[in-house]
Amino acid sequence: MKKQTMSLAVTAALLGGAVSANGAMYVNDRGLGEALVYPFYSAANGNDTYVHIVNTTSLVKAVKVRFIEAQNSQEVLDFNLYLSPEDEWAGAITADPNGDGAIIRTVDNSCTVPQLGTPNPPFDGTQTDAGNGKIRRDQPFVDFKYDIDGEEDRAITRTLEGYVEVIEMGQLDPESGVKGPAAVHNAEGVPANCQALVAAWSLTQVGNETTLGDWRDDAQDELLESWQGGGLYGYGVVINVPEGTAAGYDATAIEGFNDEGLPTPLHFRPGFEEPSLADATEEVTIFNNGVAEDHTFNSGVDAASSLFMTTDIANDYVVDADINALTDWVVTMPTKRFYVASNPAVAPFTNYWDGEKACEPVAISHWDREEAFVPPPEFTENPGFSPRPDVIEEEIEDFQLCTEVSIISFGEDSALNATSSIRYGFQPDYNEGWASLSFLPGDLNDPDSLTDINPLARELADDSGNAFFGLPAVGFAVFNYQNGELGGGVLSNYAASSEHKTVVETGSATVLPPAPPAP
Repeated sequence: MKKQTMSLAVTAALLGGAVSANGAMYVNDRGLGEALVYPFYSAANGNDTYVHIVNTTSLVKAVKVRFIEAQNSQEVLDFNLYLSPEDEWAGAITADPNGDGAIIRTVDNSCTVPQLGTPNPPFDGTQTDAGNGKIRRDQPFVDFKYDIDGEEDRAITRTLEGYVEVIEMGQLDPESGVKGPAAVHNAEGVPANCQALVAAWSLTQVGNETTLGDWRDDAQDELLESWQGGGLYGYGVVINVPEGTAAGYDATAIEGFNDEGLPTPLHFRPGFEEPSLADATEEVTIFNNGVAEDHTFNSGVDAASSLFMTTDIANDYVVDADINALTDWVVTMPTKRFYVASNPAVAPFTNYWDGEKACEPVAISHWDREEAFVPPPEFTENPGFSPRPDVIEEEIEDFQLCTEVSIISFGEDSALNATSSIRYGFQPDYNEGWASLSFLPGDLNDPDSLTDINPLARELADDSGNAFFGLPAVGFAVFNYQNGELGGGVLSNYAASSEHKTVVETGSATVLPPAPPAP
């Protein structure tokens, strides 16, 4: 088997900001792209999460903003955002003061369709004068996608944790037509005419006649015919005011999401769930020993998944009681929902969502800072004499990750105040060091638990018989330190974050898998 082992960060660094060999899709570690994945948000247990989306270009960008709950990646809100040139949109995900779920709150003036703060029955959005010409808009998240038979946990509280997707849908000339100039901000920072964009997606009833808005009739009206995507970046900050901590992270940027030569129309009507990561181009580029290597997949979701495929995740942990240190690892699988919706699940995943969970076994090893090593527990005993006594060996279960967003807490508590629905505890043998999370079947205590279900477990094959091994995952670690008070009630608490280090491994596929079911 031909193997390629490298850090995704190194791969992306080799690509840099340049276009890939054939204009294919890739993760750009310089931070700019056409699609952004924010691995985590939380409005639970005193948390707020600030989300920023920045347009660095001179064009108006039509962007889909999607919020997704953590347990089974069900969408809880999306809207169309129209960014003015060099514009930045910002909002805070926080607990609903009038309910038990989460809301997106913003005082940003950029145009959205629908306008945030409007009714979405039975959830009522609100608009409040925030002063300085600003309107505070609160839009509750909804449970429509998972409040159905078969879902074990249907409470609106599921919206309190999740992740965010941003996908560019098209570009508009800021100086031509009606809709591009309508999104452009004036000297006071206010768009010229957001209502014109709402009207473009609306129906007007006059007597017995119904008039379609321009975009309702033709979603590509006034959009640039040649695709000029990219130049978006984003970041998130999880803040807990009572604890005096804040941890920031960069969104993962995907460049070349749409085919520049033959672009797919991605500008969809608000109220519909398109576009998604399944609409990605089917061409990707990685670097193999410094050489650009192109892969073609039979679906956009497989292509998008390949960008996140990894056999191992590595990062630090600190659980030193002397400084009340806590560590959480965020492990998000942004395409898992497309593979586990059917029974059986589709490779590289093995277990389908049964209304409560879709578990994937993994192996954890960890070290201290001086190379002391604790491997995953194993079935086998040390060598012994024969004949052996007639005993039943106790099987040790593998570590299980059962949700789309998983928070692995090192130690007794959670650095991110994660809820029990997505939190997995792990007690290390050392106060500080680093750990490795392996997705390879051979590293499990019970590899047959995967291969008996599906011989393609942990393989994602392209259309030429090449495979990426592992699972598609992205995330970061958060470290909290609590040193008491400095005096006068001022807390000396700190937080930091560190992006996961990942490994790419490719080789010959066992067999070509079927395409995943349509989302």
